Amino acid sequence: MVCSLPPKEAPAKKWRGPPKGPKPIHRKNKNTIGLGRSIQHARANENRVEFLPDGEMRFTTDKHEDNWVKLRSVTQENALDEFLNTAELADTDFTADRFSQVRIIKVDPSRNPYLLTKDQEKATMALHHEHENQLTVPRRPAWTEGQTKFQLDRQEKEAFLEWRRGLAKLQENNDLLLTPFERNLEVWRQLWRVVERSDLVVQIVDARNPLLFRSPDLDKYVTEIDERKRNLLLVNKADLLTPKQRRSWADYFKARNINYTFFSAYDANQLLEREANGEDITTTQDDKDQDDEIRILKIEELEELFMREAPEPLTKPLNGSDPILQIGLVGYPNVGKSSTINALIGSKKVSVSSTPGKTKHFQTIHLSPQVLLCDCPGLVFPNFAFTNGELVCSGVLPIDQLREYTGPAQLVAQRIPKYFLEAVYGIAIPMKALEDGGTGIPTAQELLVAYARARGYMTQGFGSADEPRAARYILKDYVNGKLLYVHPPPSLNGEPLSDEEKREFNKELYTVDSLAENRKEQILAAAKAKGIDDLDLARDVEKLSFSSHIAGTETAQSKSVNHGGKQAAIYNATEDLDREFFNMNGITGKFAKPFHKTGAEAGNNKKHNKKNKKMNKKLERAEAH
Repeated sequence: MVCSLPPKEAPAKKWRGPPKGPKPIHRKNKNTIGLGRSIQHARANENRVEFLPDGEMRFTTDKHEDNWVKLRSVTQENALDEFLNTAELADTDFTADRFSQVRIIKVDPSRNPYLLTKDQEKATMALHHEHENQLTVPRRPAWTEGQTKFQLDRQEKEAFLEWRRGLAKLQENNDLLLTPFERNLEVWRQLWRVVERSDLVVQIVDARNPLLFRSPDLDKYVTEIDERKRNLLLVNKADLLTPKQRRSWADYFKARNINYTFFSAYDANQLLEREANGEDITTTQDDKDQDDEIRILKIEELEELFMREAPEPLTKPLNGSDPILQIGLVGYPNVGKSSTINALIGSKKVSVSSTPGKTKHFQTIHLSPQVLLCDCPGLVFPNFAFTNGELVCSGVLPIDQLREYTGPAQLVAQRIPKYFLEAVYGIAIPMKALEDGGTGIPTAQELLVAYARARGYMTQGFGSADEPRAARYILKDYVNGKLLYVHPPPSLNGEPLSDEEKREFNKELYTVDSLAENRKEQILAAAKAKGIDDLDLARDVEKLSFSSHIAGTETAQSKSVNHGGKQAAIYNATEDLDREFFNMNGITGKFAKPFHKTGAEAGNNKKHNKKNKKMNKKLERAEAH
C-alpha cells in the first residue's frame, strides 16, 4: 500500500514592510558643459597628429596656451621641471632610469652651514672673476624674410637651449651658484624687441647693491646690434645712500668707464605729489652745492640727460613722418622701473606694484611727441651669488616662500649693528659671552628669539619663540630699507673686503636720526632721563630703558621682563631651566634618619604598620600623664 503525502507548501515570504517609494528614474543630463566633458574634450585633443601649413605631419603633446600665460616669468624650477622644459626646447623624448645616490655631509655646529667662511668667500670670488665673461644674455639668432614662423620659432628655441646648457655647465663644472634667472623664452623675446628698436637702453639697478642687478653683457649686446646705440646705468633709490657712499660708487663707475647717473623715483614722485597739492617746492642749497657726479637728478634733469646721451633716432618711420627717439628701460623686477616711468610722465599711467614682475608685456609710452619710452617686463639676468641667503636679502628670492631662514637672518645680524637692531625694534638681544665662545655679534637664533618673544610670537604647545615668523618680518624690513645696508664697491685688487671695512662704509647710516619718529622720541626721552645730552647709539643704547629694552646687558639677561606671560619673556628660556636645575630655588633636602642606617639600628619606620601606630599612641599617653 502506497501512501502519498500532501504537497509541501512553499514558505510564506517574510513581510518587509511597505515599499519606501518609487524606483528612481535615471534621466540623461541635459547639461552638456561641465568639468567631466571638459576633461574628455581635452583628452580627445591631446596627442593627435597635426598637419602644418608646409605639409609636414607632426605628433605633438604641446599645450596651446594664451599669450598672457606664455609670458609668465619663470625664475625658479625644480629638478624635474627644469629637465622637462629642457627636453621640450630640444624637441626630444627621454626615458627614466632609477638610481640612488646618497651623500653624507658633516656639518660643523660652531658655524652656520648655509654661509661661507672667509676662505671660501675668497676662493668663490676668484672663481667669479675668472668666469665673469661667461655670464651672457641670450642672443636672438639671425633670420631672413624668407623663413616661416615655425622655422624661426624652432631656430630661437635651439639658440635659447644652447644658452641654458652653457649656464648649466658653467654652474656644474665650476661649483658656482647663479642667481635665479629668467627661463621663459617669451620674456627674453620682449627684451630682444626693446633692444632692437631702442636708441638708448637704460639699465635700472638698486643703489644698495648695483653690481648684483647689473648685466655687463647687456651693454655688449646693445652695441653688437648697432654701434651707434648707447647705454646708461640708472642707479635708482640713491636717496638711501649718503654722499660719501655715492662718491665711492661714482669713483668705481668712472674707473670702469660705466656711464651712470643717480636717481630716486620715490623722491621724484613725492615731489610731484606735493606740487599737485599746491605746496611750495624750492631746491635746497645742499642740492645745488653737491658735485654733479654724485648729485641725485631731478625729473627734468633726467629727461635732459636722456636727450643728451641718446644718439640721433636710428629708426625711420615707414609712413615718412619725423623719426622719434626711442628709449628702452630694462631692469630686475622691483627695482623701481615703473615708478621711474611714473615720475617721467608725471601721472599714474603705469600701475605700480610691490610684487616683483608687475609689467608682463612690452609696452610703449609717449613721453613727448619726439620721445618714446619702451618698457620691458621685469627681467632677472644671470649673475653670480655666494649663498641663497644673500639672494633672499637682496630681494631676488621671495621671502614668503622661504624654507631655510637661518642663513639670511644671520647675514642681517652680521650687517646691521646690534645696538641699531635694539634701537629699531626696542628689544634687548642677549648674547653668549666672549669667554663662553661668543663672537660679539648676535647669532640668527639670538636675534629671532629676542624679536619673537618681545612681540609675543610663540608656537603652540610648549610656547617657544616662533623663529620663522620673526625671520619673515625682519627680512622684509631689510629688503624694504627699514634695516638699511649698502654694499660697498669691490676693492681694486679683487680681494674681499673685511667686516670692519664694510661696517665703516655703513657707519653713518646707524644714528638716532635714522630711526622712525616715534622711536626717536622714545630714545631721546630715555636719554634725557639718564642725563645723556650728546647721545651716541653705539655707546649709550645699553644704558637706556625703552620699550622692551632694559638698561645694562647683564640686567637684560638676568631680569624677567614678561610680555604675555612668563613664556613670552625676552630672555632665552633655557637659561631659566639651567638656573632652576642647579640652584633648586634655595630648597634643601631633609632626612628623618640617615640613609646608611638600616634594620634594628634605624628602627622600623613603616608608615602603615599597625603595631607602630599603637606604640606611638601608648607613648603619647604616657608622656601626657
